[in-house]
Amino acid sequence: MPTQPIEQAVQGYTYKRSRKTVSDSEFPLGPEQSKNRRDEAPASGAVMRGYIRDLLATAAPDNGRELTFADVEARYDEMLRTWNDEVEADLENLGVDTSAAFRLVYDPAGSAAVVGEHPDREMINAYFSANPDKVEQLGRTLQFGKFASVARNSLSEQDMNRRLSTDAMAWWYSTNMNTQDLFAPGGIVVGAGVAPYKGLDIRV
Repeated sequence: MPTQPIEQAVQGYTYKRSRKTVSDSEFPLGPEQSKNRRDEAPASGAVMRGYIRDLLATAAPDNGRELTFADVEARYDEMLRTWNDEVEADLENLGVDTSAAFRLVYDPAGSAAVVGEHPDREMINAYFSANPDKVEQLGRTLQFGKFASVARNSLSEQDMNRRLSTDAMAWWYSTNMNTQDLFAPGGIVVGAGVAPYKGLDIRV
């Protein structure tokens, strides 16, 4: 696939013509289903880049200031699996039947709830109401899922492994994705003894 330079980015850095991005493990919600959504997205470009840079810094190996897009993807995989393992273990301890998969939707206002039928739906919803840290952790995980999806759908394998500073990578994301998507509702499929499914775009 032909490549072309990223304007004003790192010298020699290239990207593939973007395909339609599918946000990993996401079910975008309509506005009527997120009436309490907070308008917390940074307003200016510089502030947004700083916000993205600080998120990316948590994925930099050895707490450094450089990383690759492959590091971002690996960080997402790690966050997703850790969250899923911890939540499944907690729910099992509460007596929830985790052999039955369920769809969980996340609202940036600070909530997560089961969509559809599940025998322990009320108990699962009560768990997330009582554990806002797990809701916040899910929100951060979904943000990294969006980073990983944008990069994987836009970059060549060579560029996925090119090392950049967190500042340069934040600049790339701020100009190659709709950054407001980082603050949009989303969701995942949990349960049935497997990690949450990735690459879903189930619209409800």
